Amino acid sequence: MPALTGKIALVTGASRGLGRAAALELAAAGAFVIGTARSTRAQPSRPDRPDLTVDATLDAIHAAGGTGEAVRCDHTNPAQVEALMTGIRARHGRLDILVNNAWGGHDVPGVPGGGAEVWDEPLAQLRSMLLAGAYSDYVTSLLALRHLMGPAGQGVILTTTYHTDEPPGWLPYEVSKAAKNRLTYVLGEKLRGTGIACVAVSPGWMRTELMLEHHTPEELAGQTETPHYAARALVALAADPDVARHTGRVLDVGDVARLYGVTDIDGSQPQWHAEHRGGPQDA
Repeated sequence: MPALTGKIALVTGASRGLGRAAALELAAAGAFVIGTARSTRAQPSRPDRPDLTVDATLDAIHAAGGTGEAVRCDHTNPAQVEALMTGIRARHGRLDILVNNAWGGHDVPGVPGGGAEVWDEPLAQLRSMLLAGAYSDYVTSLLALRHLMGPAGQGVILTTTYHTDEPPGWLPYEVSKAAKNRLTYVLGEKLRGTGIACVAVSPGWMRTELMLEHHTPEELAGQTETPHYAARALVALAADPDVARHTGRVLDVGDVARLYGVTDIDGSQPQWHAEHRGGPQDA
């Protein structure tokens, strides 16, 4: 039997990229997947890309023999997230797996990225990244805990993030990811002994739909992975009965892959962040 049969999983930002891959891989592992996103067939974020909706993700789950549902939700809006959690409790009675993946940090209308000097960075950029990153994760995690996981005393919260670089890269991006990573650490510490684990994973450069729009195959060749590599790492963590040993940590996808025997869809195990130490093998 698939490792997650009977489990209820929530994947935020499931309309594209890693969110879509995570929803598909969790469903393939037997979970009932609740996918959320702002982009739906009725209200697409990209009218020119009708394939990038949470409804299209649900269609792909069903086509592969999985089960799930699609819900429109803006995870920066506490009222919408509260309604989502109370709906899950009413329909399913529990939540076993939360994947915090929603990210709209680059969606700043009319604001170009970067600047000639560090002080030229658009002031709105960090606000957008914090709101659609750490704040979104914070709201979703706390309300999932309040309504579902906390009273049940069980569950796993998985967050997709990125290791901050040395030397540091783009200023607002680095700061926003550091906030996500610190949230994982602090929440993991606060949840020790509750039966609820909190772990983050950091993928490499992924060949998502939007990456393929903006980069040539030559730019991506030999230094990228598919979103399914990180998604399979998330499934492995969710299925691990001893996942609490990783709680509070940010793990490189390559390290998780080696620990659990996960591969990308081509059978490879890329490890683009080998310079980052402290992977799961040290737990």
